[in-house]
Amino acid sequence: MKNNSIPVLYYHSVANHNKERAWSFLTCDITTFTKQMNYLQKHGYGTCNWDELYDHLHGIRKLPEKTVMIQFDDGFLDNWTVVFPLMKELNFKFTVVVTPEFIEKHKPRAFSNKTTENNMSEWWGYLSEEELVEMEASGLVDIQAHGYTHTWYPVSDEIIDVCDGTQVEPWLFWNDHIDEKPRWLTNGSLERIPLGTPIFKNEKSLSNLKAFKPNKEFVTVCIDSYDPSKNKEENLLVLNKLRDEYRSSEKLGHYESDDEAHVRLTKELLGTREYIENILGKKIEYLVWPGGGNNAKVQQLAFDCGYKLISKGTELNSFNSKLTKISRVAAYYSFSPNVLNPYLNVLFLQFQIWRANGNQAIDRLINTIKRIKKMV
Repeated sequence: MKNNSIPVLYYHSVANHNKERAWSFLTCDITTFTKQMNYLQKHGYGTCNWDELYDHLHGIRKLPEKTVMIQFDDGFLDNWTVVFPLMKELNFKFTVVVTPEFIEKHKPRAFSNKTTENNMSEWWGYLSEEELVEMEASGLVDIQAHGYTHTWYPVSDEIIDVCDGTQVEPWLFWNDHIDEKPRWLTNGSLERIPLGTPIFKNEKSLSNLKAFKPNKEFVTVCIDSYDPSKNKEENLLVLNKLRDEYRSSEKLGHYESDDEAHVRLTKELLGTREYIENILGKKIEYLVWPGGGNNAKVQQLAFDCGYKLISKGTELNSFNSKLTKISRVAAYYSFSPNVLNPYLNVLFLQFQIWRANGNQAIDRLINTIKRIKKMV
C-alpha cells in the first residue's frame, strides 16, 4: 500500500430474498455482508466519509493505510433496516447516495435482520426523508447525491422491443407515475405497464444528452394494436409500420431542444443537491453517477453545479493525487452454489481491496473469475 490508495467498496442492498424479484440481483445477503464487515473489523480496517476522502486525495490530511470507504447506491430501505444497526454496532462509517424521486414520505421503520414475506413492506423499498435525517444525525452515515431520477429516456425513435410482460423495464412505469415511484418494488408496477407499449432505444438519464419524446397518441395506438396471439416479431412489425406512418406525418414525437436538455440535466444535478440539502441542512458536494451513466459534458456540468468529487474515475484513490473522479470496486459478487457465497465473498472483498490498492495480479485474477462465471 505504498501509494496509500483508499479502496471505495460499493453495495446496493442487503437483505435475504426467498425468491427472485425485480432488482433483487442488486442485493447482498445478510450473512455475507455481516461476515465481510466482521472481517474488516477483525483485520484492523477503518472507514472514512466523503470529506475525509476528499482531504486525503488533496493532500490535506492523510488517512491511515488500512482505511476503506463503504458506499451504498440508490437508497434502499434495508440500508436503514438492516445495515444501519449493524454498522452502528461496529462503529463503521458508510455513505448512502440517494435519488430524490425514490425517497419516500414515511415514518422511520423498525430495525430488523429478518427480511421475510410477512414484513416485506418494512425492508423492501426505499428510504424515507425521516430515516435519512436520523442516519445523518448519527455521525456515521454520510448522505450524498445519486442523480434526481435514476431513470432512462428514449434517445431515438428506433423501436427496439415491445412490452409483452416479460421485460424488466421499470422506467416505462416510473416516467409516467413519478409519485408512485418510491413504491415500485412492491406495488406491482411492472404488471401495470400496458402490453404493446413500444420500447424505444434508450439511455440512462445522465448520459442522454437529447431525449426523444414520443407522441402519447402514438403510444396509445401501439397499445391498442397489440395482439397477444402474435409473437414478438409480428407485433414489432406492426409497431414499426405504425411508426413509419406517424413519422411521415411528423406526428411520431420530437427531440428535446438544447435548452430543454440543459434544464433536465441541470435538475438531475443541481436539483438533487438542493433537495437533499433542504432535508439534511448540510452541503451536498459528492456525486455517484446513477447506473454509471455519464459523459464528458455532464461531468463538467456536475463540477459547474458545485460537486467536488464524482465517481467513474480510473486512477487509484491515492494521497495528494488531486483527483476529482474517484474509482470504485464492487464489494459483493454472486457466487454459486449459494452456500459458498459468504466465505467466497470474504475472500473476494479482500481481493477487491488489494486490487483497489494497485495489485495488478489480483486485478487479472478477478477479471478471470468474472469471465469464467459468465461461461458457466
